[in-house]
Amino acid sequence: MSLLTPARPSRLLAAALALTAVLAGSGCGAFDTPEVRPCAWLDRSSDDANDAQERTIVLVDRSPSARPDRTTPPGDRVPDWATTVLAARELAPPALEGGILSVAGFDGTRATVSWAVDRVFVTPVKGNDTLKKDRRDGRRDCLRRRLRQLAAEAPSTDRTDVLGALAAADDQLISEGGRRRIVVATDGLTNTGCADLRSAGFDGTAEIKEAVERCRKAGELPDLTGAEVTLVGIGHAARGEAPSSPQTAWLAQSALDDAARRINDLDPVSVAISGHTDSRGSEQHGRQLSLARARAVRSALAERGITVASARGYSDDRPSCTPEYHDGVPDYAAMACNRRVEITVTVRR
Repeated sequence: MSLLTPARPSRLLAAALALTAVLAGSGCGAFDTPEVRPCAWLDRSSDDANDAQERTIVLVDRSPSARPDRTTPPGDRVPDWATTVLAARELAPPALEGGILSVAGFDGTRATVSWAVDRVFVTPVKGNDTLKKDRRDGRRDCLRRRLRQLAAEAPSTDRTDVLGALAAADDQLISEGGRRRIVVATDGLTNTGCADLRSAGFDGTAEIKEAVERCRKAGELPDLTGAEVTLVGIGHAARGEAPSSPQTAWLAQSALDDAARRINDLDPVSVAISGHTDSRGSEQHGRQLSLARARAVRSALAERGITVASARGYSDDRPSCTPEYHDGVPDYAAMACNRRVEITVTVRR
């Protein structure tokens, strides 16, 4: 016995007309194509993300000091957080694939941290080399646009609280599992919360320790144990005076104190330091400058009880961010990324 009964032509026509009516009433057609939204992947939150996945969080300072206004002199270079952030190795498209990405803007309080990208799973790119490059370039452009939109948003307060933003990021990191990374784009001019620096005398390590202890007692010091935190843009305000030499030195001391503490915690077998420059200037100048940078850090670590086995200068032989020029136009963020000192620590297994 047959389960299918052939329909008469009149019945087929009626069915076709009925289907057409349904499609027309639903607002779509049988041959419609979906709207092309190449950046839609940034809006797909991953509620089922597991603890083992890598997590990368980007925090963008949108406080008044990081934004130009009518008092900003014409021609002054102001922070371009999108370009600066994307120069970080942690945000290279291949480094994000297979992990969770979040992006937020912050200003004067933890409560006003706004997530423009909220726990999005970045799927690994497949295909041949050309297709992978095209797709990764597209993702980079999407992220650049989202970062610029975020930086352009009006701040909710007239203050800056970097620790508040880090605390909000800590909530998303989860304490165990895969690699944890935070990239913070800020001028570093914190002026609210326990780390308010307006009354600081910038007179050395003791004051730094007092500020840290003050924040710890106030419960405003996030526990970022195991997380890799990268700060970019420190000291580059969009308006107002740039940090003074004592302020800059104070920030450098704080970074070196933290580096020394982390090196000691590793119980190192040896420590090596390498200095680097961008590609501008002569090779001889690059060698001298990169070596001077390495030796300066070696001396600073020696003052903190760290023995450094070697300090070398590599000029621009080992760039971290490339290219430095796009069609002859200099990429200042890439150049800044290459002007660096790296500390390599060898530990026992």
